[in-house]
Amino acid sequence: MEELRAQIRKKRPVVHCITNIVTVNDCANVLLAVGASPVMAHDPREVAEVTEHASALVCNMGAMESYDAMLCAGNRAFRLGHPIVLDPVGVAGSSFRREQCLALIDEIHPTCIRGNYAEIQALMEKHNTAAGVDSTESSIDREGIMAFAKEKGTIVVASGIEDYISDGEKLFTCKRGDPLMSRITGCGCMSSSLLGAYLSLDISVETVTTCVMDFGIAGEQAAKKTREQKAGSMTFRSFLIDQMYVN
Repeated sequence: MEELRAQIRKKRPVVHCITNIVTVNDCANVLLAVGASPVMAHDPREVAEVTEHASALVCNMGAMESYDAMLCAGNRAFRLGHPIVLDPVGVAGSSFRREQCLALIDEIHPTCIRGNYAEIQALMEKHNTAAGVDSTESSIDREGIMAFAKEKGTIVVASGIEDYISDGEKLFTCKRGDPLMSRITGCGCMSSSLLGAYLSLDISVETVTTCVMDFGIAGEQAAKKTREQKAGSMTFRSFLIDQMYVN
């Protein structure tokens, strides 16, 4: 973990994020905290050029208005061999978004798909599994995760009470994190953005697992500090980004 973080700080990989307006600021700041260099370009007229000079691409389905930009940037990143992270925000509650996401997966061949239990389950089963963007699912079919990862040729991260990470051959479980992470918006989006930075160094299921664990540990540490100060969710949000900086 420390070795990967040191490499990020040394190489300062440029991570091109096409993400949603709710979390774009936090995604940029958490990337800066670990030493990466974020760029948030959404216009289809420039994204191919921007992603050509980046080290990784992160596409977030919460930015459906930028779908054409994700398609354009994703095709360029795939041709260049850059890692692509896809965050299927909201696909559990919208048939249109889910169908668009599945089409995008087949078009740009993401390196990693990271979503909560409901979102990953919705992609696997091709039907709605939740009403909103927040997961209320308490379990997920681990064998199904492996089969989906193998089918799509990608690394799948299913985030929940426990995080499951699979490349279709191996399955890892991460039990880090804190319930406070579900009380602020953007933790999933920040995690997906961080995956772009980590995968720019090494494309493997082990690297993805390290990133997930790193962010979970930061969440635990930030929650501990928040409770010690008898503070609330927005204090936790600041501490979380601070911990990614100091760890």
